[in-house]
Amino acid sequence: MSIAIAPEVKRRRAGYLVLSTITLLFLGLIYAFSMFAAPMCAAFGYESAAIAQTFNIMMISFCVGAVAESQIEKMLGVKLTTIVSAGLFALGFICTGLFGHASIGVVYGCYGMMGGFGVGVGYNVVIATTNAWFPDRVGFSSGVMLMGFGLGSLVLGTLSVNIIGLAGLTPTFCALGIATAVVSVILALVLKRPDSGVFTVPDAVNDPTKVVQPEQPSDSPLKTPSFYLYWLWASIIGAIGLATIGNCASDAQLVGIDAGFATLLVGLVSTCNGLSRVIVGIVFDRTNVATTMVLDAVAALVATACVLGAFFTGIQALYIVGALCCGFCYGGVPVVNSAYSRQRFGLKNYPLNLSICNFATVYASLINMALLAVVGTSGRQTAFTVLAVLAVLEFVIIALFFRMMKADEKRKAAAATR
Repeated sequence: MSIAIAPEVKRRRAGYLVLSTITLLFLGLIYAFSMFAAPMCAAFGYESAAIAQTFNIMMISFCVGAVAESQIEKMLGVKLTTIVSAGLFALGFICTGLFGHASIGVVYGCYGMMGGFGVGVGYNVVIATTNAWFPDRVGFSSGVMLMGFGLGSLVLGTLSVNIIGLAGLTPTFCALGIATAVVSVILALVLKRPDSGVFTVPDAVNDPTKVVQPEQPSDSPLKTPSFYLYWLWASIIGAIGLATIGNCASDAQLVGIDAGFATLLVGLVSTCNGLSRVIVGIVFDRTNVATTMVLDAVAALVATACVLGAFFTGIQALYIVGALCCGFCYGGVPVVNSAYSRQRFGLKNYPLNLSICNFATVYASLINMALLAVVGTSGRQTAFTVLAVLAVLEFVIIALFFRMMKADEKRKAAAATR
């Protein structure tokens, strides 16, 4: 069934998409932590191992914030929820810059918890609201916005690190907090959900104004058996991506790549991460969720095989290919989360369903933490051997998911006809 979209609606939603992408570019600065870690250690005098825990705290807080957003939005609406996100992000960065020297707990609380929670809230409200304007191209809109989110650390993070070298950490963090808040508030002033009746079906009973209801009946992911297989797929892909992204520079040097190119490779991986979000989004729109899951699984398998091969043979080109594929597969997961939760479970509870899908990031982090606890930082070959086995297992998971998804759809259709 084709959806007719008036020219003025197309212009409006294009504007929303541009503003949302810019806002997520700034919110994505939270992921520049790997770039900020060394300046924070130097400025505050903490050990790198202690500072490194901030990233794990931030990731968990991000997921909690995304889940909480659905309830916050019900109470405050889209505009005020976006402003709340802006305030939390600003306070997180400003307080880290001003008071981070007091104790490592302040860094954990401000950057990790407050900043991570604020980004989770902003991420969810911006994506859920803007995607509501793209019922016909939800994969594309998700991909564009998430490209901005993924490239935030590369574009603004690199610029910020250079500014820190000139102006110092505290002024830079305060400026970043204020700038991000300003951009988010500008978006909050204009962004809203589409009214019912905006999208129509022109060929239905010759009535060009027939409404395609955006508030479709939806069921809960947690009550859908196939969703748990989807969650497992997303968690494994996420773990493979995080294993490389978090250790790219050091792992590259383990196979003989010089420090200069290793740093450049981190940026290239971030670029693949960003570009994959648009590519996977377009593939989703033109095919289906199972196809995009297979695409990501293939990239993950190639990634782990190449990285593992590089560790055993010392062939640097293998590691470069593997790292780039890791960036690609990791970037695809949030896009599929966004598009799948919108397409499969409808618009009514989309913010909550999106946050549930994204909670796979927590499980991905836990998988990596467990591997680190078992094999340590020196056991990279062992860690990637485990991840390679999990990458192979992904194809079994996808096959089971596809079969269970069909069964879920039949049950849903049967329930609708009763």
